[in-house]
Amino acid sequence: GNTERNGTSADSSAILCSICADRATGKHYGASSCDGCKGFFRRSIRKNQSYTCRFSRQCIVDKDKRNQCRSCRLRKCFRAGMRKEAVQNERDRISSHRAEGQVAVGTLSINVLLQAEACVHQFLTLLSPESYDISTKKIACVGDVFDSMKQQLLLLVEWAKRIPEFCCLPIDDRVALLRAHSAEHLILGVARRSLPYNDLILLGNDFVIPVQGAEMEVSRVAFRIHKELVKPLRELDITDKEFTCLRTIVFFAPDCLGLGCPQTVRHLRFQAHVLLEEVTSGQRGRFGELLLTLPALQSVAWQMVEDLHLARLLGEASVDSLLLEMLLGERATAQQGSSLGSFPSMPMPSDSNLTPDHLYGHRSLPSHLTSVILPRPSCKE
Repeated sequence: GNTERNGTSADSSAILCSICADRATGKHYGASSCDGCKGFFRRSIRKNQSYTCRFSRQCIVDKDKRNQCRSCRLRKCFRAGMRKEAVQNERDRISSHRAEGQVAVGTLSINVLLQAEACVHQFLTLLSPESYDISTKKIACVGDVFDSMKQQLLLLVEWAKRIPEFCCLPIDDRVALLRAHSAEHLILGVARRSLPYNDLILLGNDFVIPVQGAEMEVSRVAFRIHKELVKPLRELDITDKEFTCLRTIVFFAPDCLGLGCPQTVRHLRFQAHVLLEEVTSGQRGRFGELLLTLPALQSVAWQMVEDLHLARLLGEASVDSLLLEMLLGERATAQQGSSLGSFPSMPMPSDSNLTPDHLYGHRSLPSHLTSVILPRPSCKE
């Protein structure tokens, strides 16, 4: 029956989904439907799915039972007037879309995103071969944490350079995106690496931070990472595909400062949402559960940046120009910039064309992050 929402009875006259009788959000592909049935129909057509009913092809398709039989649900979509051609035409429009008359918007692919993850993982294992024996790992001090941050920020640049849609953006927009949410990427990466462990956080440089450690300024953030991110993601048993979709959603932030093409970036984030919706389509509510981890991610990232500011003020560790620009939003002074020749301390893979100049861009360029305009290093298949 009709239920009241938000304390009003105005919804009693709302248009209902012609497939499952949930509240319709509009006319999609030729029929009034809810977002759930719209997404189901789109995925079924794009993947050319063929479903089989286990019963007599007369299953009830309503708000509560719509996920029980895909065959009957798809048949009801067609009976309601949804058209296969409308889905195909929509894809054609997306691929040829021009945002603000400047940049062609490509279509994000889950396979390309997974390949980008694999390439970065390959870099990381060359720098620090994986060892699953926690007893051999050293406890990190503040300096070790900063070293890990520098390493992971460089790998973030490498990850982004392997996404063709990112490389097609203007250079200023690429720099803006790399600056905007780099802290969240650091936190998300360390949370993922720490999923197998109950009482510690595993850094990318193979150091560990005990959740209940002696160094309060380090362990405070580690405790929050474990409680607010590691535990929820472990309970969700997040997959590689889901993780790379979340990472991409965080990365393509249309509201970040300095964007010349926010509509293009907004569309890329929308595509990342669609990919996450597709990889979670078999489990009702999972899409929302994964997105609900993002506010905690942002909150922990803010605290990490505050602690970084504090450590810099107290002189507890040297904060180099890359951390200044990407995490603290500041440009390095001439004096700080003079140390670039000796950074990074981590060795780069032998097949990489990254040198300190590549990593930071040519001296005539306004930002160290303009390295993204250079050819990306090869990645062994």
